[in-house]
Amino acid sequence: MSKIFYMPAPDLTGVWAASGASDTFVDEVSVFKFVTRQDGKTAVFSVCGEVSACRQALGGLRRGWMSMVCTSTMFAPASTQAIGTLKLGAAELQADGGWKMVEQAEVIYIE
Repeated sequence: MSKIFYMPAPDLTGVWAASGASDTFVDEVSVFKFVTRQDGKTAVFSVCGEVSACRQALGGLRRGWMSMVCTSTMFAPASTQAIGTLKLGAAELQADGGWKMVEQAEVIYIE
């Protein structure tokens, strides 16, 4: 059975701390939506569609963590209004309960 949870920004190695997980979207905190696969040890992730998540993700481009877990064929224009996920990323559950990115998500910046 799949489980949905939300995570804030990862660290600069592409790891999300277990303590950041939330069963509900938290405005100004949540950036990524995770859905576990049947095994419970792997998950796919996308950038949340909410405006506050977009703001956090765009700030992450300046701080570097966004490029650790997402790729895009374009630079984010100053007029970006939303971020769409073209291809889901993948992550693996770590022994400490955190999640490590194993495949980057592909995103598009929407004006």
